[in-house]
Amino acid sequence: MNMRISSLWFTCLHVVLFSATLLCFHPKNTTCALGNETDQLSLLRFKAEVEKDPFDVLASWNSSTHYCKWHGVTCSLKRQRVTSLNLKGYALRGLIPPEIGSLSFLREPYLLPWLH
Repeated sequence: MNMRISSLWFTCLHVVLFSATLLCFHPKNTTCALGNETDQLSLLRFKAEVEKDPFDVLASWNSSTHYCKWHGVTCSLKRQRVTSLNLKGYALRGLIPPEIGSLSFLREPYLLPWLH
């Protein structure tokens, strides 16, 4: 009986240690994945607020193409996070939603010319 309890305790300890190890590595991947999802959702929200797109430049902005390949979007190679939006000169009209602030890696936003 004592041997079974000891064996059970040993097995439980291994399960707990294994789970703790997984948790230590998991947040990094989750942060990256959530960040990527946040970037995509922020850009789609931005697109939804565009009232006028006379050159149809936002046509590529859809879920069938990775957002780093969307027209006017530049991403970092390592993290696949949006670092630049260049939509200057396309006569876009609409509102910039607050979600655009969620693009935490954005360094070069070229959005001001189309505000009104």
